[in-house]
Parts: sequence; C-alpha cells; structure tokens
Amino acid sequence: MAPSATLSADPTRGEFTVRVARVQRHTAEVSGYRLERCDGQALPAAEAGAHIDLYLPGGLARSYSLCGEPALSAEGYEIAVKREDAGRGGSRAVHEHLREGRLLRIGRPRCLFPLAPQAPHHRLLGGGIGVTPLVAMAHALHARGAAFDLHVFVRSAEHLPLRAALDAAPWRGRVTVHRDDAPATRTDPAALVAQAPAGAHLYYCGPEGFMAALREASRDWPAERVHFEHFGAPPKEVAPGADAGFELILARRQQRLHVPAGKSIAMVLHGAGIAVDTVCEQGICASCITPYLDGTPDHQDSCLTDEERATHVAVCCARALTPTLTLDI
Repeated sequence: MAPSATLSADPTRGEFTVRVARVQRHTAEVSGYRLERCDGQALPAAEAGAHIDLYLPGGLARSYSLCGEPALSAEGYEIAVKREDAGRGGSRAVHEHLREGRLLRIGRPRCLFPLAPQAPHHRLLGGGIGVTPLVAMAHALHARGAAFDLHVFVRSAEHLPLRAALDAAPWRGRVTVHRDDAPATRTDPAALVAQAPAGAHLYYCGPEGFMAALREASRDWPAERVHFEHFGAPPKEVAPGADAGFELILARRQQRLHVPAGKSIAMVLHGAGIAVDTVCEQGICASCITPYLDGTPDHQDSCLTDEERATHVAVCCARALTPTLTLDI
C-alpha cells in the first residue's frame, strides 16, 4: 500500500518508514515481525538489548525490543509481540494491523539495556516474552566468544516465545527452559542468582512478579553487575503530596504552566502546543527525558540512573515535590 500521512517519517527526528517483510506466529499469543526498509538502504545498526519505537494506527506509539542477531540488524529488524487484550492497546494494534507488505513508521534503535563490555560470565534470565532482548544478547555474546547462559521461564512448551530461533541458534546448548507444567525442569530464579559464577553479570526481563523476585534476590549484588529492563511500569510509591498540582516553568520560553493533579507534565505540554516525544507513557522508554534546572522532581520512571536524575526528568510520569519545577526548554 502507498504511504499515508500517518506513515510519513520525519528523518530529522530519526524516524523512517519500513515494510513488514514477514509475520510469523510463535505461540497462540505471540507473533514475530520482520521489518525492512522500503528504499533498499541499510537500517541503522542496533546493539544487543536495543528497542525501537513503533508508531501505530490511532496515534499509538509503543516500544518493542529487537530480538534478532545484532550483526544482521542492518538487513532487517526482528521483534516479537505478545497480544495483551487487557493492556493499553499497543500489542492489540500490532496484531490486528501489521500484515506482510504493510508500511510502518518507526524510530531509530535505542539501547537502555546494554551488555557489559567485559565480564567473566553473563547470566540471562527471561520470563515469557521478556526473553526477546536476551535472545539478541545471546547472539552478541556468542559472537564475541563470551561465557553466558540463558534461562527462560514459561508456563508450558506451547508458551515458549521464539522457540524456532532458540532451537536453531548455534548457542542452543546454553539455553535452559524452565516450565511451570514440568516441575522437573523448573528452578527458582532466585537460586540461579545465588548460584551464578563469581563476578557474573546478571540480566533479567519479564513480568512484574518475576522482576520483583529477581530484584530481591540480587539486592546485595553490586549495582554495576545487575542489568534489567521493564516491559511495564513497576509499582511505585508516590511521595506524600507529590500528586498535588504544581507550577511548571519553561526557562527558555519564559512560560509558566499549571500541572494539576491527575495530569502529567507531558499532557500539559502537549495541551499548550509544545511538542515532546512520548511513547510508553510509563517512564520506561526514555523518549520523553527532559533536562530540568530548578525544583525537586518526584521521579516515577524506571529508565534514569540516580546520576541522570540529578539533571533530567521523565515528563510522562514525574511529579514535583516543590511548588515549582523549572524545565530547560
């Protein structure tokens, strides 16, 4: 089909249009999509752990991890999406609208979940669809000759995403699948953390219960050896008074806006006609990160480090602990 206005990519924003080259059913809930450029040019290279933003029908924008071999990413991007009918609509839009030959606007790959450059061992733990970025990591680790293992936790064999890719991988001997319906195969994820080789780096991704268990299991590990990525916003404690309204000062524009309770900074900026990128709207993807100059934010994101929070804020979810918050825009 011909590109429509909604598919017109803005190269100044790092966007471009791709074609859905292949759709593959992995499980009853998970489908895989291969995306290739329409103009025959190479895609931007993507490192292991990277994700791309998909701009979907209805004005939706969502981030999905790349799960293909990073060394081949210039030829095509591979993603796998689990349909969540009780979710916010992104996965449903992907499953209902992306067909072979369809055109789609996407953003350049971004990586908030990178591999450590060196480690004596890399232990990868994926819960369900959370295995997607870890498969790309396994490809990269195998290519560099690094020591690693990949553990995948699923309800049953029928719920294993990317089974064909795992079975065909040259590193398939390093994969262990733990199934709820086969107790003999099941290992407590926390035990795998405790039994990790000395000096290992830990990487994990999956549903919130899985993430919470691994956060607890690794809480005594050095922070620089623990890496994780959320697929949804984890539960957060809102500081007392943080949901109250506050004044937003835009330093460069010399403009003042009120952010009421129940509305995000991003919503108020959009309402004032001020463009700000938002994709996940949950503080996960980092697309809305904005520098601030004054005030004390109540950070509610899962993407910024403590060091980054000293100067930047995720405007899709942050509140203010002070009467005013000044942004550097």
